[in-house]
Amino acid sequence: MNTELGWLSLLPSLLAIVFAILTRRVVWALLGGVLLAHILLFMPSVGTGVISGVTSLGEVLIDPSNQLIWGFTLAIGALFGVLERGGTFKHFVAALQQKQLVPNKRRARMFTWILGVLVFIESNVSIMTSGTTSRPVYDQLGISRQKLAYLVDSTCAPICILIPLNAWGAFNIGLIGNQGISEPIGTFVASIGLNFYAIIALFLALFVAWTGWAFGPMKGFEKTAQLNLNNKPEAAATSQVVNKGALYTVIISLVTMVLMVPVMLWFTGEGRIVAGDGMLSVFTAIVVALAIAIIGTVLSLGASAQLIVSSVLRGAWKILPLAIILWVAIALGDATRTLGSGEYLAGILNASLPNWLLPALIFLLSALTAFAIGSSWGTFAIMLPLAIPLAVGLDLPVALFVGAALAGGIFGDHSSPISDTTIIASLASGSEHIDHVRTQLPYALLAAALATGCYIVAGILVSS
Repeated sequence: MNTELGWLSLLPSLLAIVFAILTRRVVWALLGGVLLAHILLFMPSVGTGVISGVTSLGEVLIDPSNQLIWGFTLAIGALFGVLERGGTFKHFVAALQQKQLVPNKRRARMFTWILGVLVFIESNVSIMTSGTTSRPVYDQLGISRQKLAYLVDSTCAPICILIPLNAWGAFNIGLIGNQGISEPIGTFVASIGLNFYAIIALFLALFVAWTGWAFGPMKGFEKTAQLNLNNKPEAAATSQVVNKGALYTVIISLVTMVLMVPVMLWFTGEGRIVAGDGMLSVFTAIVVALAIAIIGTVLSLGASAQLIVSSVLRGAWKILPLAIILWVAIALGDATRTLGSGEYLAGILNASLPNWLLPALIFLLSALTAFAIGSSWGTFAIMLPLAIPLAVGLDLPVALFVGAALAGGIFGDHSSPISDTTIIASLASGSEHIDHVRTQLPYALLAAALATGCYIVAGILVSS
């Protein structure tokens, strides 16, 4: 097996990304990336590489550590299938409108941003809660689902990395501690204010939520959403009578889904939230929320067993294409790690470069790594062991280099079509996945350009 391929190790991810963007056939692009990665691993035996690639897809599918991911994905689809097709979401949206919480586009967008900030326990839960709660309101107000996908993706992941009281914080504090830093928690907390991309992305999303600013491909989708709304028949003048039982079903199921995550983290961590099983906690929370949604729909609206079963199956079926994308993306990520793509990118950094440029280069290198492998956490694991010793060896602030590495991981993850959070944001908002990637990229690049400038200035200040 050949694992020292240099620049060739980048080809599977890069070709998959380019092919996905150009053709919009994401699954085929990812499958091609998986097969190419395994062919490179077993060069010159192409047949062995193809067999290995197919085998790896099966191994990823049945891997016990991934079973909860598939369960989580399909259960989310089932949950919102019940809420939407069962009829409770209609009453929830009607209540929001009658209470004047989201009477217009600005308030609807701000509602999404605030919800994304408040639900900071776990990024996937935050994305799913913000996206699926806001989606019916956006549809009624003529806001594009692509704008919704951007807002949830650019709010939820940045806030999770900026608040240490979650699994993100625990993971990175552990990585920092493994590099011999005596006060890893203090270093991580100090790096929060230096995570320029996450901060800029969060406040750029706030600006977009407040103003509705659209540019690039997003502008076209916003016009189409408004045009579709204008072409809809006029709604009846009389407002819908809100069934309070249906309203409470939506609220209780969603609140339970959010609150059950820290409860399960505490339980599975034997009293320590940071030591809990994140995926099991998320899966349990969603299953409990699904049970509440089913019971509440039956009690409040008298839904039949046939309707409930149909709603569960249809909801899961609608999510299945994105679950397939997630499955193949995980297989590609495993293959690129075996190829050493991340390590090769890290090795590009030349220590002879001027010190003031290093924070910006760490940020950009981390971004390239995350973009290529589609994983912010995988990027953190690769980049922090590079960035921290570099800072220590040059007697530069460790927190600045940690912040740059984490910021780059978030930016690259936001920009990559093979990232799980990007896929889940598409799923939650009901947007075509590649449309979300194309519309979010200009905003992400703007935030990244500003962040790069901040790291250059910070590098000059600490090196002077």
